[in-house]
Amino acid sequence: HLSIRRQRQMCIRDRYIANLLPRQASNAYWGFQGSAHQSLMAAKKAGKLAIVELATAHVKASVEILGEEAKLQPDFADSLDNLVFPDFYQKRLEEEPHIADICIAASAFTKQTMLADGIAEDKIITLPLGFDMDYVPYQPTVKSDFEKKPLRLLYAGTLTQRKGIKYLLNVMQQLKNENITLTCIGGIQGSGDGLKPYKGLFTHIPAVSQFEMFKLYQEYDALVLPTVFEGFGLVIVEAMAAGLPVITTPHSIGPELISNSENGYIVPIRNEKALLEAIISLRYKSQEEYQA
Repeated sequence: HLSIRRQRQMCIRDRYIANLLPRQASNAYWGFQGSAHQSLMAAKKAGKLAIVELATAHVKASVEILGEEAKLQPDFADSLDNLVFPDFYQKRLEEEPHIADICIAASAFTKQTMLADGIAEDKIITLPLGFDMDYVPYQPTVKSDFEKKPLRLLYAGTLTQRKGIKYLLNVMQQLKNENITLTCIGGIQGSGDGLKPYKGLFTHIPAVSQFEMFKLYQEYDALVLPTVFEGFGLVIVEAMAAGLPVITTPHSIGPELISNSENGYIVPIRNEKALLEAIISLRYKSQEEYQA
């Protein structure tokens, strides 16, 4: 989520880069969504290939999906980012993919939202985000007492309804009598008032550094990210690199990596029943099934 001040700073830098481009020897310009509007136009005018990267989905999809979410879950509405943009900034976000010669999508979901806005499929390239796996320790779950110990669920990322936190907490209410724990690691977006009725259902740890997070994956049995609007979700691939199954939604990189009941579950957005069933299925897997 970018403040108006930050958005304006990005626009100033965009103008600066746009003025430099005609004098550069390069034959291509690659910019990031929201900060490349004038640079893309300058690149094209100078005969360079103009590329824009979208790490999250298209802004129109963001406004539509999260606008629905604000109405569905008003008690968590103040936790929603990527929902309201100043007119000048939303215009940039909408126009950049149309100006560019090539659009880089972080996932199939990101690509889908661009296609829905009329961007030609032949100018979209899907290029998932990456990270250095060498920094993520891998350690398989110890066999002893696997069935007796709690299933330790992890939610990693900002506590926001954009990532479906309320749906997960509602499910945890239904799992009170199961041997399941939930830890949420990340900052709280908005007032946090919506979280108060769920006190005692989860343990909250404030945001940690990326390298600290890499180590913490080992303390849990599965990552749950019931995201409503993501685009990619880097924690998904990090957790999988650490050996954790992942429960997430199609609005992420999940469908390109996860096979249901093998290395995780893909559940529809806002579907608490499917989310509950996925968690229960994981809870009652044997050690052999879990590690398969």
